[in-house]
Amino acid sequence: MVFFTILLPIFFIILLGVLFEKLKHPDFRSVSDITLYFFTPCLIFSGLIRGHENIAAFLPRAAAFMLLLTAVFWLLAEICGRLLRLDGRQRSAFSLTTIMMNTGNYGLPLVLFAYGDEGLAYAVIVLVLFTFPLGTLAVYIASRGQASVGQSLREILKIPLFHAIVLASLVRWFALPVPEVLLKAIHLVGQAAIPGLLMLLGMQLARTRIRAASLAPLVSGTGLRLVVSPFIAIGLCALLDIGGLPRDVLVLQTSTPAAVIPLLYAVKYDAHPEMVAGGIFFSTILSGLTLTVLLFYLLPAS
Repeated sequence: MVFFTILLPIFFIILLGVLFEKLKHPDFRSVSDITLYFFTPCLIFSGLIRGHENIAAFLPRAAAFMLLLTAVFWLLAEICGRLLRLDGRQRSAFSLTTIMMNTGNYGLPLVLFAYGDEGLAYAVIVLVLFTFPLGTLAVYIASRGQASVGQSLREILKIPLFHAIVLASLVRWFALPVPEVLLKAIHLVGQAAIPGLLMLLGMQLARTRIRAASLAPLVSGTGLRLVVSPFIAIGLCALLDIGGLPRDVLVLQTSTPAAVIPLLYAVKYDAHPEMVAGGIFFSTILSGLTLTVLLFYLLPAS
């Protein structure tokens, strides 16, 4: 029942995105822009503004979790890449699909369907935190020296989510009044982000072309992302004394498939984009099995 009630709706909306792309051939850039520049920032702003007081206590430990998880997977990706005898560019592609998980397109709907609005409030924080390595470390890995650290850091300023985070933080920090009618409008627009992100993921998968990527890196990367990640996340939560619903959200959201955005970096810096595309595709398909098992473990304890 877990698959049918939580994961099947996600895959159904992703499939709608695939069909929409195949049958109507929409302007992908326009759909992406309206989702990333309007729907998602409104969801983030609304979630941070309306989030309960426990969010403030969750933030420092979640930030520590993000730093540790990113560091552990960066190390694992480098070790596995060398064991598989991948060259520098191949290791970049392997690292991108291993370190960077889909906390947005896939993670937010997953947590919402599993834990409702209370879980979504925590999931927004997780998405915000993991936006930072996605906008900085991912660029650095993909470029392998072509982009400076400063250039990588400036990438984060181009992400619309960042502006929503700053604005919401200022409003909460200084207790600035926001008209209720405006909050309702922002909240309503933000509700479109969940189906919009999933449709966008489906459209991206439909546009993905998988070419001659070797099987070993795909299997290894997918295994790390979907199978090893939950165990590491559970261990880090125990280390940081994170329990209850915050732990479940962290573990679930960071056990999602490879993120889509690194594919854009791989194309830009020629870091074997076909390998990155293959990792995204296979990890997304196989996540239906691994996340079903993980939800069986998490839900009784939540």
